[in-house]
Parts: sequence; structure tokens; C-alpha cells
Amino acid sequence: MKLIYALLFSLIALPLPLQADDGPPERADVPEEFRWDLTDMYADKEAWEADVRRFESLLEDLAQYRGTLNRGGKQLLKAIEAYEETYKVLGNIYVYAGLSSFEDLRNSDNSARFSRGRSYMARFEEASAFLRPELLAIDPEKLEDIIDSTPELRPYTHWFNEQLRMRDFTLSEKEERILAAASDPLGKFNNVFAAFNNADLQFEDVTDGAGNTLTMTQSRYGDALVSPDPVFRENAWKSLFSGYQQWGNTLAANYEGHVKGRVFEARMRGFDSAMQASTYGNGVPSEVYTNLLKALRENVAPLQRYLHLKREALGLDTLQVWESYAPIADPPYKDIPWERAQTLVAEALEPLGEEYVAIYWKGFEEDWADVLENKGKRGGAYSWGTYSSKPYFSMNYQGNFGDVSTLAHEYGHSIHSYLSNANQPYVYSGYRVFIAEVASMTNEAILFQKMLDEAGTREEKLFLLESYLSQFRTAMYRQASFADFELQAHTMVENGEALTRENLDALYAQVFEDYYGDSIEADPLNDGEWSRIPHFMRTDNFYVYQYATSFVAATAMARKILNEGEPARDRFLAMLKSGSSDYPVELLKRAGVDMTTPQPVLDTVAVMDSLVDEFEALLAEGG
Repeated sequence: MKLIYALLFSLIALPLPLQADDGPPERADVPEEFRWDLTDMYADKEAWEADVRRFESLLEDLAQYRGTLNRGGKQLLKAIEAYEETYKVLGNIYVYAGLSSFEDLRNSDNSARFSRGRSYMARFEEASAFLRPELLAIDPEKLEDIIDSTPELRPYTHWFNEQLRMRDFTLSEKEERILAAASDPLGKFNNVFAAFNNADLQFEDVTDGAGNTLTMTQSRYGDALVSPDPVFRENAWKSLFSGYQQWGNTLAANYEGHVKGRVFEARMRGFDSAMQASTYGNGVPSEVYTNLLKALRENVAPLQRYLHLKREALGLDTLQVWESYAPIADPPYKDIPWERAQTLVAEALEPLGEEYVAIYWKGFEEDWADVLENKGKRGGAYSWGTYSSKPYFSMNYQGNFGDVSTLAHEYGHSIHSYLSNANQPYVYSGYRVFIAEVASMTNEAILFQKMLDEAGTREEKLFLLESYLSQFRTAMYRQASFADFELQAHTMVENGEALTRENLDALYAQVFEDYYGDSIEADPLNDGEWSRIPHFMRTDNFYVYQYATSFVAATAMARKILNEGEPARDRFLAMLKSGSSDYPVELLKRAGVDMTTPQPVLDTVAVMDSLVDEFEALLAEGG
């Protein structure tokens, strides 16, 4: 039973408010049509406080079940139902506080409310820490008899199996309570980074090729990398990376604290490593992680060949990091109106069926999304919701093709949540992070393929093909290199080594060279890129490898849907509707992709290799 983190508007065409050179607008200046509506969760802060009081009452009621789980099926069922009811209320409290805080991280009232939400989460984990140890203390045969004799417990069979598989890694109730109480302070490293990254960190202004001075922001950085202006690209990249460099020692200390916290918890539970603790906890064999890294390390040729071709297309002697995302031609898709973006994605997703597309439009009617950047708004894009809320998602739309792809991606998360919630009981409504990105990346792959197939000119096809190859680079190879770095950083701590700024820079530089070879000339500032990757700081760390495995699974899934039609589509939708009713690798197998072997990774590498061939042929056509 997990909170969902996969983490709209009137269909009238609305112009995007312009972002002034002094940065994005204040949130109050963003039209309501571009903001999500959280009043569906709580009408006001008083309603939120009322649920806090309800949660505290439910938490007291939950305590009465401690020491009673072996008294028969009816008592066990009551305890589980009390646990679920408390967690449902807590979920709404926590997610609403988080979403409100993310609207403007400078708002101290909302930040304080989110901090309270984290504290309530820790209190709940502490109060419910008795549940698993007591379950595991029941003789397995007796527990089976209890479940068989109580029909109301049978829907929880897979949930019971999930608890029992943790037998070797579950501590005594007292020890579990201690670890639960420690979860809040150990999670503060992530909070420190989030506050620093989204609210406190400032960058030097940058100039473009025309001499204009521009305010540098996280959102503007993404646009700068794909700008046709080489001066703007270089200055923006150096501004952003220099901003992190000056805080390198602080960020290294914060990251070391985070890693040590994860290693501590893994060791206390008896896992061989923090990586094993993460993968096992998510129901994923560790071999999936190691197979991915091995397969891609041994098959970097398509990645490097693509980047060498890009360097030649750009007419450069060497490819600097800030040039590696540069467009090889003027983008044929730009300044895309929001309404057009909505339609482009909807048309692309038609192979997923009428039900899927209807849910897509339902989200716009019900204000699921927060579309535009504003001062203090959390960067990036994410989807987040609860069992009873709308599946909200956030992005910072700027009107480029990448934003259209992001819309398809985040909507994949939200529709996954919607379908899972609608088709599963609460106990199975959440889905594992291992499978979360498959839905979103399948949407992206279908969008890219449709637009590639319908491209009317060489320029359009070249742009789309290069954009798609960039996805292979960033979602598969880049995320795998991040996972490689993350694994080695944790191994260093497990071996008693310190994570200093110098050690982390050296490790990152070596991993970067291992994957990219001589295809990119890395500026020394690039060695510190580890310090700006927010996913390294997640409390459920070892997350990034799942972007790569999900990209692999999504590539296979999209090709099956487009080639096989209805049978493959139905398998895919069945997976989305399954929530966590089975282990994620098993859900993917039933959908047609077996991630327990390296073959899907090798197949995806082969797909990229063929696309690089197309890319090379198109470049040759232009002389």
C-alpha cells in the first residue's frame, strides 16, 4: 500500500503568457486556465486541518490492534482496514501539502504544511511498525488457515505474500519503530536539496549571440540547450554548471549524508547492499539492474556513432557538452500553441483506443494539470495524486516540441494512476516505480513514431529522427550512466570510503568517459554534474535505472502496439489497470516484455542502431 507518485483546461485556445526577461511571472499572475485545481482535494486550509485531526484520531484507533493480529481472521481484517483508512487520510494530507508547496517553494506557510505532512508520515510509519513483525510472527500454516477461513481476507493474498517475502529483512517491532522514527530526519537530505535547488540557487545572467542579457532559470536552461544560438547555449550551460560548482563541497556533504542514511537502513535490515535493499523492496531481481549496466556498457557503439554524426552535421571539430543537444537544423516545430499540443498528443494516442483518449480529454475538462512556470515553482515535470484525488501533473510549458513530448509523458503517468485506481482496490491501487515510467515512455514512443511516419519533408524527418535518437541517449544511456555512478557511490560508502567533492567529481568523470568515449569533449565543469541530479537525492533511491529499463520496455511495447494492434494494446491496458496486484516484472511479462533477461536491452540497442543508419542516410542526402 503506497502513495501514488508516478509524479486541465478549457479547450478554448489560449495564448501562453509571455515570460519577461526578468524571469517567469509570480504565480498569482498566471491565468487560472493554466493552473490545476486542488480544491477537489480540500476546499481550503481549514478542511485540510480537519483531516489532520481525523488522521490523529485514526492513528490512536490503529494502536489498539497492536498485539492482536494472531487472534483470528476477523481481528486481522479489522486491523488491515484500520491501517488502510488511516493511510488514505494521510495520503490526502501529505499529497495536498506537497502539491501546494510545489506551486511556490518560497511560500513558507505551504512549506511548513508539507513539513508537517512529512512528520505525520513518520508518525504513521512508527505507529504501524507493529504490523509486519506481528504478521511474520504468526506461523505460516496458521496464517494460511486464517486467510482461508476468512473470505474477506482473500483479496489481500498478494499483499500477504509481499509481507512474507520480507521475513528475512524485518526487524523486531521495537527496532522497526526506531527505523520508522528515523525516516523523517534521514529524509531531510532530500528536502535540503529540493529547497536549495528550487528556491535558493541563483545563476549568473547570460548573454545571447545578439548581446541581449537574459535571466537564467532551470526552465530556461532546457530551452538554451536546443537553441540555434551557439553563444546562448554555451553561456547558459556554463552559468548553470558554475552555479552548482560554487556549492560543490556543500552538495557533496549533503549527498554523502543521504547515501550513508540509505546504507545504514539497508545494513540494519540485513541486506547485502543498499542497491539490493532498493530492488528487493520493489520486487525486482537485482540482476535486472546489473544486466542493464553490463549490456549497455558493452554496447555503447550506437550512442557514440550517433554523437559523431551529430558533430559532423554541426560542422564541429569537437563536440562540447553544451553542443551535444544543439539542433542540427532550424526546428520545424516551435511556438506550438497549447491547444495544438493537446491535439497532437491526443491524435498520436489513438492506437491506445477510445477509452484511453476519452480519459485524456477528461483530464483537461477537470483541471488536472499545472502548465506554466512561475517564480518559485518546482522545476521539472511530475505526476502525483492519491486514491481519491485527481491524478494531477505539473510541467513548465514553453511551446517547443520537447514540451509536447513531456505532455504525452506526464499524461501517461496520470492515466496510469486513473486506470489503476478505477480498477483496483486500495491495497493494489499504487504501482511500483519499476513499472511507473513504462506507461509514460510508451506514450512518447508512439508520439515520436506517428510524427516520424507523417513527416512531410526531409527537414521534419531529420528533426524528429534526431529528437528520437536523443531520447535513446538521454532516457537509456544517460540514465544508465547515472545508475552506474549511483551504484559506485553507494559501494564506496559501503567500503568505508568518503564521498568528497573531489571523489565524486572523479567518479562522475570516469563514468562519463566510459559511456561517451571520445564522442563528447567534457568540460571540467561537467565533472560536477552529479550535484544537480535531483533523483540521486530521492528517499527511494536507485530510481534512475528504472528510466532506462522503462525506456527499453516502452520501446518494445510501443512497437508491439503499432505492429500488432488490438491484442498488444489490450495487454498494455491490462497492465495499467493491474496496479500492484502482482510483481512488476510479472506484469511486464504478461504485457509481452521479459526484463529479467538482457534481451530487451539488446533489442532496444538494435533499434537505436537502425535509427542511426536512417539518420546517417538522411544526412548524406543533404550533401
